[in-house]
Amino acid sequence: MKIKELLRKNLVLIVLFSLLINLMLVLQVLGAEQEDVSLPANPLEGRKVFTNKGCGKCHTVWGQGMTFGPDLAIISKGKSMLQLAGLLWNHSPRMVEIMEEKGLTRPNFTPKEMSLLMAYLYYLNYFDQPGDFTRGERVFKDKACINCHSLGGTGGKVGPQLDKYQRYMSSISFAQAMWNHGPKILKKMAEMGIKWPHFKGSEVNDFLAYIRGIGTSDETVEKVYLFSGNPKKGAKLFEGKGCLECHSVKGKGGKIGPDLAEVSAPGSASEMAGRMWNHGPEMWENMARRGIPLPELSAEEMADIISFVYFTFYMDKGGDPVKGKEYFAKKGCLSCHGLGKIGKRVGPDLSDSEAISSPVHLASAMWNHAPVMEKMFEEQNLPWPRFDGDEMRDLVEYIRSFGKGAKEAN
Repeated sequence: MKIKELLRKNLVLIVLFSLLINLMLVLQVLGAEQEDVSLPANPLEGRKVFTNKGCGKCHTVWGQGMTFGPDLAIISKGKSMLQLAGLLWNHSPRMVEIMEEKGLTRPNFTPKEMSLLMAYLYYLNYFDQPGDFTRGERVFKDKACINCHSLGGTGGKVGPQLDKYQRYMSSISFAQAMWNHGPKILKKMAEMGIKWPHFKGSEVNDFLAYIRGIGTSDETVEKVYLFSGNPKKGAKLFEGKGCLECHSVKGKGGKIGPDLAEVSAPGSASEMAGRMWNHGPEMWENMARRGIPLPELSAEEMADIISFVYFTFYMDKGGDPVKGKEYFAKKGCLSCHGLGKIGKRVGPDLSDSEAISSPVHLASAMWNHAPVMEKMFEEQNLPWPRFDGDEMRDLVEYIRSFGKGAKEAN
């Protein structure tokens, strides 16, 4: 009996252990899937989705493509993931109409495809437009760069010649150099009584255009183009390089610097490089006070970190469920959808829907079912609702909070 009892207990333990392993594997898969549809490894991968789904048959990107619809690079600027989802929803009826007129098949999107597409559209404004040579010359002089550096044979001899930067076609390598040598530059400028210059708007980009235009360098030297950046790697580097000691992202990290997910929408790569330069003295002082060594960054690491910071705004923070409840009624959602015991049952109960598991699941579901929903709105003589600003984010927060427990309360 003792042997049988021991075998039975061992068998139970083996089964429980197997179930635990399987559960861990499932959670890992679900976690990986959620991660895949949020922070992209290669934001430019969405270009394939844009092409394969025929988006270019109606839309332009920086003026390239058909003009039936708006330029997606322009209308996506500064939009978070759920704001982009709202944008797609708002224009869906018009898009359906144009596609029918042109005899185009309306494509469906999986959550993964929608994730890639929206990340690509958001990333378009990361890339700089061509800088202005004339304005760049003013920057070189007005920011006192000319006091220490020479360019095209003109300028100071304190620092290195800037002609060598003519080979760099983007601001990333320039940002890397400014960061790695920043404390030395700051010390020398203080000794010379030169005020730390600040860059705003396109000034860094204009300055680089001036360097490329007037600099004299070996023409045989290979040009260095933009590192597109890997936001996923950037997230790991942001923590590994100690950035979280001072900065937080969505509440996680230090409180000395601002929460980077809370600041205003980021500009282009050169504008972000300018921001880093502007706040350099304060950052380096705080790091020295706390005994944090200045992390030296390669150009690729700088690209990854800047691309990650760029995407912190894209990833929506929590919304306001009180406002979301108001929108759920005001926008007509209750006319078709239920939430537990409230609302109608024409459409699915959203509190149990997989569509709200992530912003991209929601965006793909809304896009895929928009033609059906539009017909329902017409049948009920209801206007097509619009979602502006953070209304979509607040609506999703309300539905999620309802699904987590409010359903029982109702």
